[in-house]
Parts: sequence; structure tokens; C-alpha cells
Amino acid sequence: MAVTSALLTVLLSASVAPAFDRDRPGVFDYYVLVLGWSPTYCLIEGRLRRDTQCDAKTPHDLVLHGLWPQYDKGWPKDCYAGRRPWVPSEVIDTMRDIMPSKNLIIHEYATHGTCAGLTPEQYYDAARALYDKVSLPPEFSDPERRRDLSPAGVEREFLAANPWLSADMIAVTCRRDALLDIRVCFDRDLRPRKCGPNEDQRRLCRADTINVPVP
Repeated sequence: MAVTSALLTVLLSASVAPAFDRDRPGVFDYYVLVLGWSPTYCLIEGRLRRDTQCDAKTPHDLVLHGLWPQYDKGWPKDCYAGRRPWVPSEVIDTMRDIMPSKNLIIHEYATHGTCAGLTPEQYYDAARALYDKVSLPPEFSDPERRRDLSPAGVEREFLAANPWLSADMIAVTCRRDALLDIRVCFDRDLRPRKCGPNEDQRRLCRADTINVPVP
């Protein structure tokens, strides 16, 4: 999905502020797109919660966890401007195909979307455009294939499927030695960029080998 010029104008309108001016809407340095590997979430906690995301009849693979504004070091959070944020039900409905949890949709806007300085509609338009930009490696969509890879191996698979990416733009996180999510970094104007220290691969996943559960 192409990002509209009006949305880009809003994205670029707020300038990056000095370090002391933090946790304010629109004050950040770059975005990280967080794409969750649903099979891992379901194995670890989703099924115990009876999360509909883990319904075996409609399995999910790569889902949108969130779009997080970041500082070069650290990140803003809960950037409320006056009243508490509200995500309209029609916005929630449009995101359920790639973001199966209603509660997560609401949480992500309140915690991260407010810091982007965007309305819920603008924030989720940008998030979907970036989600649509990332291609899932073909091997990851094979339900019959169990995979054990290094974090660097997972990155290589995504780099091969997305030639517009470079190794310093992506990071992998894991939990219990299984792939948890893929993080991809973008400029404020939604162009791919080098990640900052927040996405230090050694910190996000210390395992030498991680499992990629099948959908």
C-alpha cells in the first residue's frame, strides 16, 4: 500500500527535539517495525490464554506486533496529549487480519502510536504500509518444515526475500530459544534505515541456534 502524501506530510512535520524534550508526541528519531512470529507466541503463552490468534483453523505466521517510535538511544512511551487515546472500532476492524488481537491494537496505539504524533488512522495506515513491504521468506511458509537457524541465519533468509534491506536494518529477537519477532528499522518518512543501539542483536537474542516453529 502506498503511503499518501498527506500522511508523509504529517510524519515529517514534527522535528526531532533535544534530549531533554522527551515523551512528547512526534518527538523521536526513527521507527522500528516489529513483526511477531505467531507460532512461537502461541506455543509459549497464546494457547494458554486461549487467544483467538492461536486458533488452529486459521493459523497465522508473521503478524504485526507494532510500529515503535525510537530515540537513537532509548524510546518514548505513552505520549498522551490531553485526554487518553481512543482507537475507533472501524480502525480496529481494518487491522484484525494482520494484528489478530483487539487488545494489542488498542495497547500499541496508546503506548507507541501516541508518540508518533499521528491519529489512530494515520498510525495504522503507516504500520500496514510497512507490514505489506516486508516479504516472508518462502521457506517460512512451509507448514511441514521444522527449522533451526542461528539469528544471523534468520536474518539472511529475510534479506534474501527483501533485497531492499541490508543487515544493519534488521534484528531478530528470541524467547526460549525460539524466534519471537523480526524488527526492521525505518526513517521518520518510512524509508529503510540503519537500526540504532536499541536493536543490538546480541542483546535481543543470545542463543546460538533458535527454532522457527511451523504455523
